[in-house]
Amino acid sequence: MPIEVPHMKWWGWGVEGSSFEISGKPGLFPYLKRELGVTDEQVTTPPVPLADVRMPERKLNGPFEAALEKVLRADQIRNDRHERLIHAFGKSYRDLWRVRRGEVERAPDLIIYPESEQDVVAVMAAALEHSAVIIPFGGGSNIAGCLEPRDKSGRYIVSLDMGRMDRVLSVDKDSLIARIQPGGWGMRMENQLREHDVTLGHFPDSFLYSTLGGWIATRSAGMQSDVYGKIEDMVVALRMVTPAGTIITRTVPKCSNGIDVKQLCIGSEGILGVITEATMRVHPLPESRKIYGYLFPDFESGAAALKECTRLNIWPVIARLNDPKKTALSFAFKGTKTPFKALLTQVVKWWIHHVKGIDFTKCCMMIVAFEGDSATVERTRLLADGVYCKHGAAGLGTEPGRGFEKAKFDFPHLRDFVMDRNIMADVSETATTWANLLPFYRDTKRSIEQAITDTGSLPWVGCHISHNYHTGASLYFTFGCRQCPGREMEQYLYVKKAAEDAFMRNGGTLSHHHAVGTEHLPWVEADISPAGVRAVRALKDGIDPKNIMNPGKIIPSDQPLADWGLSGDSSKLFSAGK
Repeated sequence: MPIEVPHMKWWGWGVEGSSFEISGKPGLFPYLKRELGVTDEQVTTPPVPLADVRMPERKLNGPFEAALEKVLRADQIRNDRHERLIHAFGKSYRDLWRVRRGEVERAPDLIIYPESEQDVVAVMAAALEHSAVIIPFGGGSNIAGCLEPRDKSGRYIVSLDMGRMDRVLSVDKDSLIARIQPGGWGMRMENQLREHDVTLGHFPDSFLYSTLGGWIATRSAGMQSDVYGKIEDMVVALRMVTPAGTIITRTVPKCSNGIDVKQLCIGSEGILGVITEATMRVHPLPESRKIYGYLFPDFESGAAALKECTRLNIWPVIARLNDPKKTALSFAFKGTKTPFKALLTQVVKWWIHHVKGIDFTKCCMMIVAFEGDSATVERTRLLADGVYCKHGAAGLGTEPGRGFEKAKFDFPHLRDFVMDRNIMADVSETATTWANLLPFYRDTKRSIEQAITDTGSLPWVGCHISHNYHTGASLYFTFGCRQCPGREMEQYLYVKKAAEDAFMRNGGTLSHHHAVGTEHLPWVEADISPAGVRAVRALKDGIDPKNIMNPGKIIPSDQPLADWGLSGDSSKLFSAGK
């Protein structure tokens, strides 16, 4: 019996029937109205009905389809309109803005559901022989444009949905490794691992709807990366089917065998091949897990505490510091309180302000989690608490932690809610060194705020630090504003460009964990150097000389900014107040 592969809804985040629930968060929309100048609470920009979505006609490739019919079952091959729509986009702001308006300029012509590596090899061979483009598809959660067809030669497009390859194949508890297929959503994979009392420990915001293959292909980072590492730190070995053959790396802890082919596959975003299996480092399920909230006087003191903990080798599994704007949003995100809890909150606020001397307009919330054996958890917590208090933090106990755990996968739903109300919202994340972090933060925040102001809207720009290292940390910026009627996409690109330009100007990277895709293509050369681009292009040409694997990603064109959506002097697109 064929495996039924779940998908997210075509117009937004989550499965059909799921949505952002505002009723239990009475302070959220009043906060957004106040910050963004929103006056109309009514839904004004819902997605168009499915029947009104405009899609290109499906192209035909008889020889390719005939070749597939010899090796695949009929239920593994789909070409209906709904399947084509689901596989046409990821979930970037640009993706959602277009599909909600019913504008689908490109869509795959065929969707294939392989069930084994042999199926992938057969599809690859047929694509090479009959000039078809292959785009690997995991959960469809990517927000960098990795999934949109971008072939300029008009070839037949295949979306290779890996959702039926969703099993944990084996667990070696002695070596603490697991062989895992790439296609199951995060929770399905974790549930299988937990049957063996182990966990991968990788929990990105997209966890409920993203896949191991997608995480590896985009260099994902989970919420607990401070201890468990980013996904590239977890991959022990992998198998990837390419046009040149199947790359297989050995299951060994480390090696010295020349250029690391495994790392060339990680982060390749489907432009080299299809990941069919990965051997991953896993961990015993933690005996204890505790999560707390702290309130720092300002962003600077919180960042200093994070850096000091890295120097002292004090590593919570999560240490997530919100700046004042993100802190205010977190407070607005809270649910309704009982009378007793409301009174208790007022008492705590009085103590924080009058005893600890913390200004609520400048304060910054940090969520901190510890897990492991009970003794290690308590020891690490006490050490971290000492550092935080040294830097002026007020401990808030476990209540903020419980709220974070309950809602940690809900934030992507918020974008659908605000897009229904003519509000643009998106994120840009990067990484930099500790010495550079605060100047970087200030300049980038100013740049995004100014760009939004230029478009005539009130700016909302927040930031949090969510991944910490010995040498530096990530900075994750969230921004939003009222849309400019009739110029919504120009406005978005103008603001997004300001963010990425600031990253390059300040010495950061174009993305810490969201990949290149198409959204970050104009900044690749500045990030990795012209010689670096030549190296990637040579690798692509060597493995995929016919360019059948996800063309138009990672390697920029000769006019990347124009292809991205802006041309000429973008600084003249908007002038303040107009």
